[in-house]
Amino acid sequence: MLKIVFTNKDNLFKEIDSPFCNERADTIIKVNANIKYQRHLGFGGALTDAACISFNYLSPENKEKYLKLYFSKEGLNYNLLRYPLGSCDFSTHNYYYLNNEDIKTLNIECDKNRILMYKEIIRYQKDIIVFAVPWSPPAFMKTNGEMNHGGKLKEEYYPLYAEMLVKATNFLREQGLNIQVLNVQNEPLATQVWDSCIYTGQEEAKLISDYLIPNIKKYSKSRVFLGLFDHNRDVLISRMNDTFSKGNLKPEQIDYLCFHWYSQKDFEQLDYIHEHYPNFHLVMTEGCVELLLDKNHPVGDFSHAEKYIHQIINDLNHYTEGYIDWNLSLNMNGGPNHVGNYCEAPIMIDEKGDMKINYSYYAIAHFAKFISPGDCRIKCSSNNSDIEVVSYQNSQENLTIITYNKSDNPHVLVNPFNSDEKIKLLPHSIYTFVHKN
Repeated sequence: MLKIVFTNKDNLFKEIDSPFCNERADTIIKVNANIKYQRHLGFGGALTDAACISFNYLSPENKEKYLKLYFSKEGLNYNLLRYPLGSCDFSTHNYYYLNNEDIKTLNIECDKNRILMYKEIIRYQKDIIVFAVPWSPPAFMKTNGEMNHGGKLKEEYYPLYAEMLVKATNFLREQGLNIQVLNVQNEPLATQVWDSCIYTGQEEAKLISDYLIPNIKKYSKSRVFLGLFDHNRDVLISRMNDTFSKGNLKPEQIDYLCFHWYSQKDFEQLDYIHEHYPNFHLVMTEGCVELLLDKNHPVGDFSHAEKYIHQIINDLNHYTEGYIDWNLSLNMNGGPNHVGNYCEAPIMIDEKGDMKINYSYYAIAHFAKFISPGDCRIKCSSNNSDIEVVSYQNSQENLTIITYNKSDNPHVLVNPFNSDEKIKLLPHSIYTFVHKN
């Protein structure tokens, strides 16, 4: 049985009943289920303050609709969640859990609203995996005396900061958050006008090996998996060479290598990481459309969905196991954001509680609805450079093929499951083929 769903600017997640045509084919997709690659971890988004604020604009009825859209099996079935430890740019102000050197004053009360939203989420998705990461240490620990504008963590505060991260993680776990992965720093190479902090690879390695790991062993009651980097994929190779060039940190002590999509290519760097650090689980932990950098297209433009499609297909084809979008939702301006760094989210909500579902939601749906945790990527290729493609097989040996026609022209595809049939792929469209045995 073959199910075909497609999305373009004029059709949202439309199932095709009579897909076949009599035109001449110019595209062949080859699938080989005997050649297998990585197993899928899941899809998800980030539980930021902005996501929580916009969620709380909704009526009780629309909150349920929102949660179903993202976390139910009928929706995107998200099972991954990214959680900022302290404030980030998508907060209304800078804040942290510790404001002085007395670790006994550590307090997570500032997270009470996000914790409440998390408890709503797990009514729909009990198997959620949380990736936790800070944007900046507390201001008093930093060389520039503030959480914004980069700066560095003073070396004398490495011990206290590591203890704070572990204990804050423990407090959040006690509130029910299934934090499994802990990263040291969001975007450690970027001096931003918002919450940020700079680490070299060696500095990040030292903080992890000499302070974070000992504190995890001392204070954590259950396993904490360690993530690394959480920055753009285009510098992964040089960063890993720096991180492991000397010092005490060994690659086998790291579980996840996290990266962001804010480079348009360089997918091959992921192949290098997979080959040289085979124990790393590769996870894309942040990607979005930055509205300040895309002033030629309105919020919710279909080109934004196409960016998601291109990025996801190519990351998956280069050993990425998990995919975490940025803010789950935002207000209609792309915030709130305490420095005006406005972005788009798949769901945007105005203060009256009206919810807009953008094209990007449906782009993600072509993957998240049909690729489940545990599914295995298999060999798949297209003979047409206009057609990008990725394929997965599940435990029942059902096949999913996702194709993206990125060109301005239609193409005619030979049905991958029946060579006597042909299917027309419209311009700038994504098609998902699900073949059940």
